[in-house]
Amino acid sequence: MTALVQNAWDDALAQAFAILLGKPLEDFDADAMYATYYSCSDLSLELFDEDFDVAPLARGEIVSAPFSSVPILGELFEGWDLIAPQWAIDLGNSIFYSEDAVHGVNGLESGLPGVELGRILVERGMKTSDLSEAFPLVAFRVHSDGSLLDAMRVITGTMRGPEHLMPLEPEYGVEDRWRSRLAAIEHPGLRDHLMNLCRENDTARGYGALYLEDENPGYGIPPHPAIAAWRFGEGQAWSAVVRLPAGPERPGADPTP
Repeated sequence: MTALVQNAWDDALAQAFAILLGKPLEDFDADAMYATYYSCSDLSLELFDEDFDVAPLARGEIVSAPFSSVPILGELFEGWDLIAPQWAIDLGNSIFYSEDAVHGVNGLESGLPGVELGRILVERGMKTSDLSEAFPLVAFRVHSDGSLLDAMRVITGTMRGPEHLMPLEPEYGVEDRWRSRLAAIEHPGLRDHLMNLCRENDTARGYGALYLEDENPGYGIPPHPAIAAWRFGEGQAWSAVVRLPAGPERPGADPTP
C-alpha cells in the first residue's frame, strides 16, 4: 500500500470519523477534553489474580509495549484484543471498581483512580490478589492528547498510520447501515478497517466489533457521556470515547515502555 502524506491521512481520518460520529469533528466542543477507556471483565479478573506490581499504579505511570513494568498487562492485551497491545495505558487515570469494599479499601464501588488505589495498596502492603474475590473491573484509560481526534484515532486503532490497518476479513457480516455509510470513505484501506469495527451482532462475537454509536457500553462505567463506543466478543469487553467533565486532572507523564 502506498503511504499517504500526513495531511492526506488526516483528511481521510476526518472524513471517516465524521461518518461514524454523524457530524464533523469541528462541530464538537473543541475546548472540551475527551478520553478513551477500555474494559474487559475477564481480563480484569486475570490481571488481579496475577499479583502484578502495584508500584507503577502508585506512581501513575503511562505504560506502553512491551509493558516492561507490568508485563502481565501486555500479555493479557495480546490475548484479548487486536488494538489494545498498541496502546499506551495511563495507569494513574484508569478507574478501578469492585462490587464491595475489600479489606477496608473504600471507594471501589464507585471507582478509584489507579494512582489512588496503588497508593493504598502500597501503604498497606497488600497484593492485587487480595481484591480478586470482589470481582474487580478496570476501565483502562488509553493515553491521548485530550482532543476528540486523538481519542478517535486510538479507539479505532488508526493512530499508527495507514501502514497498520486491518483487512476486512471476513468480508461478510458488516452491518448493512454502516456498510452503506462507510462506503463513502475514499481511502480503501481505512474503509475496510472501519467496516471491520461495524459488524452485525452475531458476527462481532468472533470478528471485529459491534459499533454502539453513543451508547454507554459500561452502563455508567465510566460515568461520563459517551461519544462513540464499541463492544467485543460475547460482550465482556468494550471501548468508549467519552467527554470528560471540566476540572483539573492528574498531570500526564511520559509513556513508560
